[in-house]
Amino acid sequence: MTQVENTLLHDIEQNTLQDPSNAELIKTTALELQKQGFLAVCSRLAVHLCKRNVSLIKGRVLVQTSPSAAYNFQETLDHARIYCIKIMATGPGLNAAKVLQDEGISTLGTGVFSVAQAVACSQAGCLYISPYYNEIRVHMNPSLWPDVQDPSLEHPFSHRIAQMVQAYKTLFAATGKEQPLIKNAGFRSYKEVLASAELGCHSATISQDLLEEFKTLTPGEITRPATLKVASLKSPYAGNVPIPSLRLGGLLTRHLDEGRGWSAKDLAVDLLADGGKALEKALENDSEPARMVKEALDMFIFCEEETKKLIKGAALVASL
Repeated sequence: MTQVENTLLHDIEQNTLQDPSNAELIKTTALELQKQGFLAVCSRLAVHLCKRNVSLIKGRVLVQTSPSAAYNFQETLDHARIYCIKIMATGPGLNAAKVLQDEGISTLGTGVFSVAQAVACSQAGCLYISPYYNEIRVHMNPSLWPDVQDPSLEHPFSHRIAQMVQAYKTLFAATGKEQPLIKNAGFRSYKEVLASAELGCHSATISQDLLEEFKTLTPGEITRPATLKVASLKSPYAGNVPIPSLRLGGLLTRHLDEGRGWSAKDLAVDLLADGGKALEKALENDSEPARMVKEALDMFIFCEEETKKLIKGAALVASL
């Protein structure tokens, strides 16, 4: 279990920075660090918020780099060098992640919507990746949500996660190198959380609302496929690990005939070369993930700007 600090889950849902119980922390931090600028204040707040829960979790706390620097290698690197960091899975971002991993700083590649991004995260040495089961606009407009009975088979993003898992299994078999663990996010139902386990994800970022829903469910209400397997953390991509489950085999070839998805030959491409241009080209060739990445960044940057306003207001009040 890990704790994740990012703008989408907390600012949009108003679970953290706008919670009245945090008002004094924001004022104090904003006043103390106002001369050092927004990034220093926001980073300190993220650390304080993680610190509150560090005794309650078994894994790592994760703090995301500034989304406005997603395509700036040096700014991402400078910000990330002082944390265990979530980094947007762009070409420049993952090149920064590679430098950080070489320095011994663990990273998570976030905003992963394609197999190409997942492979680039592997090449960068990321410890985790974080796909979004439902893209950003679904959370802003619930009418777009694909509320299906069997998300493992029917959700439009399931085949991409299954293919990410298969790509990592192929890479592990070929190189023996440990591959990133998959921390899925962006759920709208408990069924999607269970589907992630069947698809081969190792952990999940679950909202407070969904956790409350889980608490109210009885064992009889939760329908799980008989073939459900949970990915192993000890040897997550070993050949004998049955993920994705056998009934999901058709997902591994879905849409490949349309020129999308992945093939084993793609795994040999250096996606980080020349600042990550090969990764950006791969995204251009698959328009859906490219759109999803842009919309995620647009939302993260919007939230970052709203956070700036909140911190500025708190600093002004605190200085009176």
